[in-house]
Amino acid sequence: MFAQGLARTAQAYGDCTATIDGDKVQNWRDFGDKISRIAGGLRSIGCQPGDRVAILAATTPEHLATMYAVVWAGCVLVPLNTRLSPDELNHIVSQSESNVLASDIRNLAGAESVMEATANSLKSIAMDDGALGEESLDELAKSDGIDAWAADMSDLFALYYTGGTTGLPKGVMVSVGAAGVQALNMVFDLAVSEKSNYLHAPPLFHLAGASAANACAFAGGAQTFLPDITPDAYIKTVMDKKVTMIALVPTMLVDMLEAPNAAEAFQSLEMFAYGTAPIPEALLRKVLDRCPDIKLVQIYGQSEVTGPATVLRPEHHVLSGPFADKLDSAGIPIMGHEVRIADEDGNTVANGTTGEVLIRGPGVMTGYWQQPELTAKALKDGWLHTGDAGIMDDDGFIKIVDRLKDMIITGGENVFCVEVESVIAEHPAVSICTVIGLPDEKWGERVHAVVVLEEGAELDFETLDEHCRKSIAGYKCPKTADFTTDPLPLSGVGKIRKDILRAKYSN
Repeated sequence: MFAQGLARTAQAYGDCTATIDGDKVQNWRDFGDKISRIAGGLRSIGCQPGDRVAILAATTPEHLATMYAVVWAGCVLVPLNTRLSPDELNHIVSQSESNVLASDIRNLAGAESVMEATANSLKSIAMDDGALGEESLDELAKSDGIDAWAADMSDLFALYYTGGTTGLPKGVMVSVGAAGVQALNMVFDLAVSEKSNYLHAPPLFHLAGASAANACAFAGGAQTFLPDITPDAYIKTVMDKKVTMIALVPTMLVDMLEAPNAAEAFQSLEMFAYGTAPIPEALLRKVLDRCPDIKLVQIYGQSEVTGPATVLRPEHHVLSGPFADKLDSAGIPIMGHEVRIADEDGNTVANGTTGEVLIRGPGVMTGYWQQPELTAKALKDGWLHTGDAGIMDDDGFIKIVDRLKDMIITGGENVFCVEVESVIAEHPAVSICTVIGLPDEKWGERVHAVVVLEEGAELDFETLDEHCRKSIAGYKCPKTADFTTDPLPLSGVGKIRKDILRAKYSN
């Protein structure tokens, strides 16, 4: 299904722009032909359907072409997070039993580490000049093209490895059917068409970036690439390349809003998608105030559901009217999927009650690669147990309260970090913040805030405490806090690394 979707786009939207990289522009006819030829090149070096092909590369048109050539050839995609340590990369390549490593010059050290750890047993492909590889992507692209592989819906499409912040990364098994269904869902929910121009920010190795790319690929839209994502460069590209759609995580959005010409650039956009982490309501209100005409879409999901699980649509991003109280929710389930909130025994709880978010539908993974015990724990009676705590209201809207593992139990009371973070973010001196639980002799755990201040702003603990107590119960308020102007540690997709902060402030 997926490779056929790519073939259809090359056929139906051949003259439409596929990729924009500075002054380099290619249409879908040429890009589709390149994908077909690289796929033929993969076959020529011995890659067979079902073989795993790992990619360690920055987000570029070459990465996109390689990614789709793997699928076109019937092989299994293994995206590698470029921020992982050598040991983590080696674990993924070994555990996935990858046959091939494709990499670029920007990830030369990581590729060399993988090849050394595997005693050079992998076939290697250099995706650009100076990269590691016995084969080059340019040479593979000179091969004869092959027909798109007609996979069964249940065939393995990719192994997306989870972040590994609580242990070694797990390989999420995504089927061809799941990838195709979720691409179509993104086309629908983001209103993607052949006239769309999406500017990449979340990396292609993560489903936050790949999902938007897949939607554009199915709809014939354009994809614009930047070598380095900085606020100034991003804003300039939005204006220069007439970008119509962007996707950012909240940590990126904070920086973008403060960039020069941000308001002007954002007002020219048609669609702004956000997700991968909850967004403080104060920040969301700032976006709505500065960019009143833009269509906002929130996507909540996981790798285990092949990207999106719920969507908060543009008509729900309002400050008044019947949907005004939905702004802090993650929306309703995407098409073809069910979501319910359950207790520890898997029983559905009453609306308005906090429980674990469970998901069922065609996008759900088939399991964790070669980890049956973890698979059995995550998939029970056909439902994916997400590990997220949520609440469903009477209208079927789901609010994501927190990761269950991030919930703080202080003095016997449950505190959800997101609620506290949203209140802290309302203070004008705060740029961005996060809340963690730290060991405490009296309370078991104490609520600790790490607050990044706006440039030139000042804030002390007493003022912060007074601010919080106006909105939330005393036991939820931070008992300690650190104020800084340094950026918070982030994962490869912009999520705050709370595990690093816990280790830092627990000492």
